[in-house]
Amino acid sequence: MFALVIGVIAGIASTVQASINTEARRFFRSPFITAGLNFMVAWLCLAAFIIFNEHGLSIPVREIAKNPPWIWLGGVCAIIIVTLNIVCVPKLGAAGNVMILNFGQIVTGLVIDHFALFGADEARMSLTRLAGAVLVFAGLLLVTREKKLPGSEERRTLPMLFAVLAFIDGIACSTQIAVNGTLRTVVQSVSKATIVSMSVAFISTSIVIIVLALLKGIKGFFDQSKDDRPDFRVWMVTGGLFALTVVSGNAAVAPILGTGLSTITNLIGMMASGLVIDAVGFLGIEKKPVTFLKIAGMLLMLAGTAVISFV
Repeated sequence: MFALVIGVIAGIASTVQASINTEARRFFRSPFITAGLNFMVAWLCLAAFIIFNEHGLSIPVREIAKNPPWIWLGGVCAIIIVTLNIVCVPKLGAAGNVMILNFGQIVTGLVIDHFALFGADEARMSLTRLAGAVLVFAGLLLVTREKKLPGSEERRTLPMLFAVLAFIDGIACSTQIAVNGTLRTVVQSVSKATIVSMSVAFISTSIVIIVLALLKGIKGFFDQSKDDRPDFRVWMVTGGLFALTVVSGNAAVAPILGTGLSTITNLIGMMASGLVIDAVGFLGIEKKPVTFLKIAGMLLMLAGTAVISFV
């Protein structure tokens, strides 16, 4: 029972992180600066934990380098995940972003399992697993179905673009899980695999900022929006802590619950918190009412995920 609760908390932390980063982006005026701070906070916390636990910070870089180049992709995926979450949540809402991201994650996971990509165990596609994916897609349609605003063509087309970006975000999530799973096996440590991923993410984000600055100046990575800038709050830099909650929580419960049930508990936390965040307008997120269709869609997605995970 305790493991089930931790699994749900990990899912909640994932959604809360996206909401925090959305508001932090409004203050820092840059998704890249916000993402970089996430990775820096996570790196410092992990480094302190490893030093305290092992009385040193030794990373087996040579062992990692013996593997295919994709072993470093976890950090690149982290940039995509954090940045696209920051961009998509204001347009899709917390719940809508979570649902579309989850669909992209499940579809990509099926492909990775079928072809045993990135060192993952092979799990061939079957009619049952395909049926589970169809259930997830049906639930997604229900959750994201909203009334069109009359006379606003731009309002109808923009969310579709952000829905595609959220789907790409899901692709990055599944890829990161597979890559970091192999990386964890190589370094024999969840914390060290995570700190390697965060190091790559921070370095890559810094390179992106430098390149944009050289090409376009400060306008390249800072928003030029005229919107009101919120006052700074300490919680705006806590996104990295929630990322660590997700990683450490899943690492703790997976051996107890197994991958399938761990996935279900995560999804329950993500979907439920996404609906609540939308309903109350948490941290300035646009309020969106919880409807019967959204609840029915969430249950369909959970059912589809259960079919895929347990068969």
